[in-house]
Amino acid sequence: MVELLDVSSLKKCVILKRLNRFVVEAVNKNKIIKLNIRNTGRLQKLLVKGFQALYKPKQFRKTSGYLIAIQVNDDYAIVDTNFQMMLWELLINKELLPWLKGFKIKRRNLRLKKSIIDYLLEKNDVKLLVEVKSATHIEGSIAMYPDALTQRGRRHIDELAKLASRGFNAAVHFIVAHPNARAFRIYREVDDELYQIALRAAKNGVDLKATKIFITKNLKATALTSPLPIIWQ
Repeated sequence: MVELLDVSSLKKCVILKRLNRFVVEAVNKNKIIKLNIRNTGRLQKLLVKGFQALYKPKQFRKTSGYLIAIQVNDDYAIVDTNFQMMLWELLINKELLPWLKGFKIKRRNLRLKKSIIDYLLEKNDVKLLVEVKSATHIEGSIAMYPDALTQRGRRHIDELAKLASRGFNAAVHFIVAHPNARAFRIYREVDDELYQIALRAAKNGVDLKATKIFITKNLKATALTSPLPIIWQ
């Protein structure tokens, strides 16, 4: 376990309700505020009235800030996908993930046919395409992706599977952003087609990894540097 970032500058609030796909209503110091949520998942077990949360303030906008994380017991699940990606990049830049040691971020948002793949990494002459997905839904101690049907997710993984079958290096990294997670699996009951695509991708040589990142009760963004086990069923 490594500490990546002190996040004590984030402000605390209490969740009231999700107004729509992009906005959450919350309370801060007896004042009702609106926060942007940069996560298109359902988050039904996290966006619960009365749950404590952390947000990053912003000025001169229609909302008061960005919802970053939601408290689960003592620690926090990170729901903001931009914040997740920033922490994932820290892991890469500091060479804290053994399976990506030596790789550098060459490009972001690489267009491939109808999709935009998150990263092109490079190590010497080796190039690696990486798509990063957010997993915040949990059942027991198993984190799952997706929590809703995702045509976009299917397309990304399918294109990487096709590239891997032609000899390209490709990976899908799931950011498991829930502190209680001990393992990861594709949420087959929600999207069986994506499960089948991911299974085919793994067989074609796409490297599937699950990395746990969360915020501690002491407001430290923390990561587990060894991958979580992936369960296939």
